[in-house]
Amino acid sequence: MTAPSPGRAATRLNIGDALHDGWQAFCRNPGSFVLFAMLLWGLQTGFQLLQSRLGVNGGVSTSPLDWLLALVGLVGAFASYYWGRIGIVRAALKSLDGHRPRFIEMVRWDGEPIGRLFRASLLLGALLVAAALAIVAAVVVPLVFLVATDQARGGSGIAVPDLAYIALLILLVLLVGLLLVAAIYLNINQQFQSQISLTEQLGPWATLRRGRALADPQWPLLLLLVIIEGLLCILGALACFVGFFVAWPVALCITTAAYRQLLVLETTQRRPSVRASFPG
Repeated sequence: MTAPSPGRAATRLNIGDALHDGWQAFCRNPGSFVLFAMLLWGLQTGFQLLQSRLGVNGGVSTSPLDWLLALVGLVGAFASYYWGRIGIVRAALKSLDGHRPRFIEMVRWDGEPIGRLFRASLLLGALLVAAALAIVAAVVVPLVFLVATDQARGGSGIAVPDLAYIALLILLVLLVGLLLVAAIYLNINQQFQSQISLTEQLGPWATLRRGRALADPQWPLLLLLVIIEGLLCILGALACFVGFFVAWPVALCITTAAYRQLLVLETTQRRPSVRASFPG
């Protein structure tokens, strides 16, 4: 990572340095990164085919074997995804330290960080699902109840005022909008889940809090970085999809470089308070 200028401590994420360092990390062994990405894509494709066994002629299969294979495909898809992220991040960290990562190191199964990453992702997903269910309980259920009540009356009795429908619909739109904003916010401030799960032995809730502590002060810059990484992946996918095998590892290397940079900033910002507390 590019060092801060002498006499001037960096106070924010340098996107240019993250892009440069991430690209350099990838270039130390691009063949291994691309080969590993291709291996992951092949596994994901195979597991998706197993899951597709449930669909038969537009219906759902009743064969126990198809259900078993679909379950294997679902578990395998999740396991290979988290294994792949940890493998790429491990190689990126080694490359950022100036070493040449090897393919055999990427494919190594590292159960503890994979488990930590899975549990943190599961908790994050559970929080979003709980918020969505709360919206359903607070707005959708009353709205459906009012519609059913109106239809049951068949035009007799006191009709539900149109204002009630309008108020519930406006409330639904506002709450869904807030949920989307929260999902975008969490997606940005949890960019470092893989890196934290690999390098810091924290529980699921502590991992989310740690990601937020690192990302929140730099949130606008991280949003810009995520947009740049997304554009890289889109361009890679448009290049006959072959470019995606380059773009995805590069994006993870860039995110890892940003994580390392924020760790340095965090350490630098703590030093003045330490010197002030212990003079001399």
